[in-house]
Amino acid sequence: MERYELVVVGGGMTGLTLVAALQPAIEQGMKVALIDPAQKPNAVQAGSPSFDDRATALSAQTLASLQDIQLQGLEQVISNIRRIEVSDQGHVGYHEMTASQAGFDRYGAVIANRALGSLLWQRTQNLPIDWHFETEVSAITPFAQGHRLTLSNATELEAGLVLLCDGGRSSLAQRLGFHTQQKPFHAHARVATVKTSQPHGGCAFERFTASGPIALLPFGEYSALVWTLPDAQLAKMPSTRETALQWLNEHFGQRLGTITDISDWQDYPLTEKTIDMQASHGLLVLGNSAATLHPVAGQGFNLAIRGLMRAARLICQIWGDQKTLPNFAQLNSLAGDILSDQQQTVLFSRELINTFGSHNPLLQLGRGIALGSLDRHPSFSKTFALASMGLLAGTPTLSGFNKGQAS
Repeated sequence: MERYELVVVGGGMTGLTLVAALQPAIEQGMKVALIDPAQKPNAVQAGSPSFDDRATALSAQTLASLQDIQLQGLEQVISNIRRIEVSDQGHVGYHEMTASQAGFDRYGAVIANRALGSLLWQRTQNLPIDWHFETEVSAITPFAQGHRLTLSNATELEAGLVLLCDGGRSSLAQRLGFHTQQKPFHAHARVATVKTSQPHGGCAFERFTASGPIALLPFGEYSALVWTLPDAQLAKMPSTRETALQWLNEHFGQRLGTITDISDWQDYPLTEKTIDMQASHGLLVLGNSAATLHPVAGQGFNLAIRGLMRAARLICQIWGDQKTLPNFAQLNSLAGDILSDQQQTVLFSRELINTFGSHNPLLQLGRGIALGSLDRHPSFSKTFALASMGLLAGTPTLSGFNKGQAS
């Protein structure tokens, strides 16, 4: 039975980013394996199903983390967000935030998941770790020195530390006894790409409507659409290209002129999922496996990055100093920091949904006044922008390690 210091379960965006961030420890002799049910990526095939045509919003902090792990070619495949406009359909509430005025070069950027997957695979494919693709964990059993993992292809492994990064739809964390709380939003996210008569100019839009928020994000020459639809209205909403264009133009407010075309779309059910305890002896839950959020503030991947960078920093530091793994107390402390960040981010997302999704006239008046007042109070505006980008919590870097590490 092969023995590893560390096994990563999940080879999507979180898993591959984590492997890249663990390079300092890997180069210092840490034996690592990654397990994922997808096909092995190559120059044509992205691998994990998460590397699809959807767009992901990257905060400025996440961009810094990806630069920290030396992800080459990133700047060539992203669309920068330099301005954010928030509006409330049918009400006076409106706020515009410009990165340069807030002291930022940019608020963040948008990238196609497929492009990010390709860059991450190019970055990690030659690292000296064992890749176990086209198989998944069918059983995992704790023992004194870690965990024994049985894979669906009958391979058996032992790991001193297991990092679960297998996504929000996996049941593995629950099977291991982690308590999962789920809050259905009774809504779907409709994801597509749209073409507009005016260029986006690096502006991201969040438009709150009576039927849910609509986000348009810069995406190359196009804009990425995230359209939140209540389940009760889903069957009544536009089902053809022509009717979708008409509805969007009526509700979006001509922010970029006319929306002239829309791609085929995909609908994804929205559920908030959180885990109260993210660590046990020799095991840590990260990424969407630990928290799946509403897309209203675009924080899912950014929250995952902050957690995995904290984990990588701790693991690399302890391995570099002692050639050992974090003990339970250290893992538990790390999990507490990640959980605190998660709770803050979840609370912000919930408040946005509750405030801007309410039909209560007093709340509608209050949110209009709140949005309007941001223009008159730059410090509040900056705090709102930081929260919307998930920047109120810091992310450790990997600086300070030896050769082959980010400096």
